[in-house]
Amino acid sequence: MDLQTSINLSTSLQCQDYLLVSLTVFWVYDCFLTLDQEITLIHGSPWKKGSILYVMERYSPAFLLCVHIYMNYLPNENFVTCKSLHLIWYGAAAFSIACAEGIFILRTYALWGNKKSILGLMLSTILCLVILDVVITTTISSRLELQLSGGFEGCYSLTRDRLSAAPWSLLVAFELEIIVLTMIRVYWACREGGCHLLDILLQHCIFYFGTGLTLSVFNILAIEFLTYNSSNMFGTFQIVMHSIIVTRMHLQFCSSQVCGSSESGMTSCPQFTHIELEACSHSDA
Repeated sequence: MDLQTSINLSTSLQCQDYLLVSLTVFWVYDCFLTLDQEITLIHGSPWKKGSILYVMERYSPAFLLCVHIYMNYLPNENFVTCKSLHLIWYGAAAFSIACAEGIFILRTYALWGNKKSILGLMLSTILCLVILDVVITTTISSRLELQLSGGFEGCYSLTRDRLSAAPWSLLVAFELEIIVLTMIRVYWACREGGCHLLDILLQHCIFYFGTGLTLSVFNILAIEFLTYNSSNMFGTFQIVMHSIIVTRMHLQFCSSQVCGSSESGMTSCPQFTHIELEACSHSDA
């Protein structure tokens, strides 16, 4: 490794450190901001599917951040290798994303009035995307050349594999399906009841879906134009921010005054969207 490459690599790892520390502080701060709501709405009610997914998604970024920070400060490979740490990071990332999308699925399922056909459509889509993701990730892992730097601590790779953007593209595809299903349901409710479209969209958290989609696209662009060391930190950024967005969506969902019980498993107020659509439809008729 020549001097200029070593300097660029050191700068890249340092930027990662700054970003990861900032992300950690921001995530901890957000946890404290929503702790009172979490205790009241999540821990104060009987736990169902939504509660379990929320707790796992809320605190899974802690492990992800620890793994990524450890990769940047790994002194030697006597105990664990860079490649095994990368696999652990990927497993933690996949777990966090799975919990987040599980909440999205329950949310959309409730929005459609617990229709089995909608649930089947989303689950079949996920099954196809997961199979593709496993194949792509296996290929990426076999190509990736991670090694421990000689002059300073930390794992690095000077290669750029554009195939790494494929798993995030699959996530974008699923989020697009969720957005389309949500907008169709809201449009039908507005057409039947005459509600204001913008108000309904805000009520049903389209902002959260759109923000998650934007983060995924931003991450794909980073992978396409930056090296592994620079683009990898955006993957962690994407997952942590996605976790914050989804959990805040769930808290906003459960903090509504319209609460009930449902087989969908959403905590405390599973039929909020369905009831709100019906209420809006009757009040504006």
